[in-house]
Amino acid sequence: MKEFYAVFQMSRTVIFEVRYCTVGNNPAPYFATSAARFARNKRDYTQCGQAQRDLLKGYRTAMAFFNKWDAHHLHTLTAAQYAEMRADLEALQNRYNYMLTEAEEGAKTRRCGYGFYQIAEWTKQPPKK
Repeated sequence: MKEFYAVFQMSRTVIFEVRYCTVGNNPAPYFATSAARFARNKRDYTQCGQAQRDLLKGYRTAMAFFNKWDAHHLHTLTAAQYAEMRADLEALQNRYNYMLTEAEEGAKTRRCGYGFYQIAEWTKQPPKK
């Protein structure tokens, strides 16, 4: 099961993050989601972390993914769960602009995420309609 980190653009200010990766000294990867809203000047967040219920309102595909997979937050997934989650992730990839980084099969991600300023710059593009 490949470790990965994906960030989806809901709007010019709202992002949704999905990851399955090993962080710090954890012995195995785990699944997590989060959401964030940038301040208008994109120098900070006005809301972030476990704010999916607030920030994903109106984004049906992202909210459906969150509602389905939230019970697995901070857990290691079985092979079957991982395969199903990755299939559901494709629906997000088809609906929203996204950035995705993946590790090679069996390798750990070098970094579980993108830098703040890289995401801030990336979200300046128009969101998908």
